[in-house]
Amino acid sequence: MDFSEFIEFPIVDGHVHFIHPEHLEDVAALLDRIGCARANLVCLPNPDGTNQNAAALYFKERYPERIYLSGALEYAPALTDPARAPEILARQVAALEAQGFDGLKLIEGKPQVRKLLPYPLDGPLYAELWAALERAQFPVVLHVADPDEFWDPVACPSWARQSGWDYSDGSYPTKESLYAEVDHILERHPRLRLTLAHFYFLSRDLPRAARFLDAHPNVCFDLTPHVDMYTDFSRIPAVARDFFLRYQERIIYGTDMDTRVLQRGAPGTQLILSLSWLIRAFLEKAEPFTIPGNSKATAERYHGLGLPPEVLAKIYSANFERMYGLVK
Repeated sequence: MDFSEFIEFPIVDGHVHFIHPEHLEDVAALLDRIGCARANLVCLPNPDGTNQNAAALYFKERYPERIYLSGALEYAPALTDPARAPEILARQVAALEAQGFDGLKLIEGKPQVRKLLPYPLDGPLYAELWAALERAQFPVVLHVADPDEFWDPVACPSWARQSGWDYSDGSYPTKESLYAEVDHILERHPRLRLTLAHFYFLSRDLPRAARFLDAHPNVCFDLTPHVDMYTDFSRIPAVARDFFLRYQERIIYGTDMDTRVLQRGAPGTQLILSLSWLIRAFLEKAEPFTIPGNSKATAERYHGLGLPPEVLAKIYSANFERMYGLVK
């Protein structure tokens, strides 16, 4: 996979999952190969109430000049003391900052996770947390909802079902109810520094995406791929290009690189490289393209946006740095 054809920029990957310390050098090598000068390691909570923060801190110790840290909440102390839980979660903002974290990662808006932590994002448990985040201007990467297909019993892909992402039985929150919670949070806390992962799963409804960004001027979307996201954009390249030009200061580059994928060996590495190449090609090429080495008999065909260098510079690094500052 050749990345030398792309423009050289000091890219920041705003969305990387680092869970397995044994893959530290593998991730560093992948960032080099893809052309990323720096990366934001986004941490998740574990089912036992702990989180992945320790692994991210380990990476930061080895590569302090190129790593941002977005920590996860620790739920065990809060859930064992329900009366003080809102305060306990809110106090973790200052604690994370003191440990050297640059922001917070929340996956609590993903329906699968919501079933494990059945607390509305705009409800009492998180009320003090959002206020603390806004006061501290502590950036947040938030995953809310999932692709539409995951609520459809017919269209849900088999691999999504195997991952526990089939939400069609009626026991999960709907996409619209999750969006309503985010609207309520932003009405109460308009100064939140918020990045919504996976383009907020609005790649098929750019008019709605535009209305949302217009209503919430401090919010960004990241470009981490989801099912058919870049196919959606490629169906309407002129419309998508206009959107990216209009909101060039509200879009953040991210690959969703994950050491769980690297656990698969060479095929996992190839998947990460292919998705990273796809995002770069989509932003920089001005014509139809396919991913090199795609073994499908009928390879997926995409259409690039051919964005100008000054716009690429914002998406690749400046927008992230405006939100997080320079790496500490």
